[in-house]
Amino acid sequence: METTLIRVIDFCQSRKVETTFLETMVEYGLIHIVIQQEEQYIDEDDLQKLERFSNLYYELEVNPAGIQVASHLLDKVEQLQNEILHLKNKLKSLEY
Repeated sequence: METTLIRVIDFCQSRKVETTFLETMVEYGLIHIVIQQEEQYIDEDDLQKLERFSNLYYELEVNPAGIQVASHLLDKVEQLQNEILHLKNKLKSLEY
């Protein structure tokens, strides 16, 4: 499966965010930047997370450490929701 890459500079210009913000998110391990031919790119799969992070940072003034905590908690909630769904499906199959 082919992944789509978005240039960092294009993302920053379109969302009006600083490139240093993206660098900080990379430092905290929240996103990954791909470098190809001396150009920085963001994987399309990270876009939704990155938009959420930029909203937290710029609109709610949450610091990077807070964003990292929020991201971890949201990942955990999603994991638990998937587990609940799996267990519900398993329970349904046992009822029949």
